[in-house]
Amino acid sequence: MSDARHRVAVAVLGDKLTLDLAVAVQAFGNRPPMFQKIRPEPESPYDVVLCGKPSNPLSAIIGELRPLQELAEADTVVVPGVVDQESAENPQALAAIASAGADGARLVSLCTGAFVLGYAGVLDGHRVTTHWALAEEFRAAFPRVELAEHELYIDDGQVLTSGGMLAAADLCLHVLRSDLGQSYANDVSRLLVSPPHRAGGQSQYTKIIDKPLTGSLAPVLAWMLEHLDEPLTLQAVADQAHMSGRTLARRFRAETGQSVLDWVVMRRVERARELLEESDLTVTQIAYAAGFGSTESLRRHFLLSAGTSPGAYRATFRLAAEPAV
Repeated sequence: MSDARHRVAVAVLGDKLTLDLAVAVQAFGNRPPMFQKIRPEPESPYDVVLCGKPSNPLSAIIGELRPLQELAEADTVVVPGVVDQESAENPQALAAIASAGADGARLVSLCTGAFVLGYAGVLDGHRVTTHWALAEEFRAAFPRVELAEHELYIDDGQVLTSGGMLAAADLCLHVLRSDLGQSYANDVSRLLVSPPHRAGGQSQYTKIIDKPLTGSLAPVLAWMLEHLDEPLTLQAVADQAHMSGRTLARRFRAETGQSVLDWVVMRRVERARELLEESDLTVTQIAYAAGFGSTESLRRHFLLSAGTSPGAYRATFRLAAEPAV
């Protein structure tokens, strides 16, 4: 960073995800007294302003909010996540963000804040991420933006975006690392009691969000879910559906957007996730119970889907029961 104070403006919009806002303020704002025990630099290297409507109920907690127009004057604009569509399309905020972007300001979104940047028109041609559960809605709203929903965060030059809420800390630490060096970011991570960098991406935290089974193949899909531990070849499924393999393949893709094999693998990985979290079965037993047929096959497909190994996934998502006394 240059000697001039870098101005960070945080957009406080409507029904805000307060965790995102808190992370941004903690990362860039005033340092608490305990930070001096970690690093003898009591002041933040940034000038931080919070911008929003005076009527925002959060102003009673965080103090007076600066006008939204001041977002346009910042060196870095941070947009924490929003809950509702109305907040994401705030005209004053969108105009100020677009102006800041045109002037070369760094634009940072946390979680669903990417929708705000999208509506501001500053994401076209960029590679971004947001919360994995909203990938379908994001792609529908912004078809000219490249979405990588499995990333924890993405630095695409002027535009930086993060995934789900706690990934906000990952991105903020990345910004500190880029501006002030690894040592400074490490010390802020000690303040947050958060890893300076997390391996993997959002894929290890995702879950299949299936819509209700509808359409002509609904009975076949339900049957497949009940028989995931059995061989589900294209022909076996076609026989169950009483149609040819070619007809099934065409109709299956039309109704699900996937091939039979891809659909089966995704559901088997999801079944394996459930068993790793909820059962005491070994990884080998889970491989057969989920229909993979071998531990090697489970590990290969699990790594491709979740970005981690079955053992590491279980260690993260399942706390082993303490032995009875």
